[in-house]
Amino acid sequence: MFECDGHVVTMTCVMERLRRQLMEFEVLGAMYPEEESTDSRFVVDTPVTEVDALNAAVSKWEDHGGEVPTEAEVSRLPNLRASLTLRVPDDDNGGTVRLTISLPHTYPNSAPPSLQLSSSKLTRKSQSLILVALEKFATTLTSDLDEHGSECLMELARTLEERSAASAAAEREEEEKNKKNATDDDRDTTIAVLRIDHMNDSKTYVKTLQKWCTALGLGARVFWSTRKGAKSGKKWTSEDDDKTVAMENQSSKNETATKNTQPPVGRVENVFVILHGESESVSEFLKRTRVEFVDIDGKGNKCKERNAVVLCRRSIEVAKKGEDVVPVFSGFECEQFDGSNKKLELILKRFNLLHVGTGDARWKA
Repeated sequence: MFECDGHVVTMTCVMERLRRQLMEFEVLGAMYPEEESTDSRFVVDTPVTEVDALNAAVSKWEDHGGEVPTEAEVSRLPNLRASLTLRVPDDDNGGTVRLTISLPHTYPNSAPPSLQLSSSKLTRKSQSLILVALEKFATTLTSDLDEHGSECLMELARTLEERSAASAAAEREEEEKNKKNATDDDRDTTIAVLRIDHMNDSKTYVKTLQKWCTALGLGARVFWSTRKGAKSGKKWTSEDDDKTVAMENQSSKNETATKNTQPPVGRVENVFVILHGESESVSEFLKRTRVEFVDIDGKGNKCKERNAVVLCRRSIEVAKKGEDVVPVFSGFECEQFDGSNKKLELILKRFNLLHVGTGDARWKA
């Protein structure tokens, strides 16, 4: 009797198992020959001298009518080890999976093979899921069966090939989906409303904005004011709003005359820029307002924009309940307005952008 891995077995059982292991390795070697021209191969990792010793022991047992070796001789017998490398069927770039196999002396009836999995193609998560499935499958074909068990390596090879192909296909689909989502995000048509407190050198400032929009493929509508009440410190009241709007509504001609009007040389205030274009381009535009010289300070020195506030930024396809989406526009246009809140609300209503706030709330970040 001989105790192996906690199981008491006869020497005859040990030799029978060893013979079955060697035969299974021989079959797998024929199925997956070790050739440089193929990605798939079965390689015996047990040293050649040890494999020769195992074959010699089995041959002696067979040639001498089942004469079994001594317990000391059996205890010195090595475990058979091998690696099966398979090309991932779904991959055209030479991706492979490698299953490392170690057979205990009690395989194939009392214990499953010990398995390890690695891959040049699949993620660690996929490898882990496949390995768990293979180990469970191997157990059902060996130790879960009757005392004779069943060889399982060929079944494991087939299962590994199927599962690696399915995992690679799923990973590729997920990758393509992520790429598409990333592309869609980058190309998302965005609307943004930027408030600039003032421009000291408005002519140069606006020309710079126009140059950026042209380079970035953005549509822009710029609204500017020379509101004297704000410049002199006079408080602009709602009564002033009402009077201004009433006067402007008397003449549509005067309303039209202000459109596409470049600001004069000098200072303008309460500038609103409505941008329309790809999200990435809008981001670049907003970045440039912070990092590039666009205006001059009170001493005439070049300066960057320090008082701009993004009041709104969202996909042009998104609108609040009950609101229409923002109309599509292109090109670069300027329009003067009187600086009143009500006039500004008329402008924002034209673009379905009243959601950026009303009254004093609009002036806050």
